[in-house]
Amino acid sequence: MKRLFTFLLPLSLLSCREAPKDFSSVSIGMTKDEVTSAVGEPTKKNELAVVDIWVYPDADRSVIFRKDTVYNIVTSSEARIDSIETSIERTGDKVGSSLNRLGDSLERTGQQIKDKFRRDTTRN
Repeated sequence: MKRLFTFLLPLSLLSCREAPKDFSSVSIGMTKDEVTSAVGEPTKKNELAVVDIWVYPDADRSVIFRKDTVYNIVTSSEARIDSIETSIERTGDKVGSSLNRLGDSLERTGQQIKDKFRRDTTRN
């Protein structure tokens, strides 16, 4: 029984660890209340002259406020890579959608040219 307890205790402590926050909804211009609502309270708050810095180490993010508004979001290099990958995926989705629309448009134009060519050749 003691052996089982010594195995389960560390396991249960690991499962209680909070998952990193999803910062995709946090953006420049948001208020402190909006940020708190989106990702919760920071681990640490630094108040410097005209800025406040909220630190979220689990998400590798720091949110910088001027007055009550998000001025910047600073990330670690690893978190920046995640952000870049997400941005590339979104851009790829947009490009794919645009290419699909372009393909549809070209297909319609090609069909119109074929139809006109058939009408012109049947008249002659």
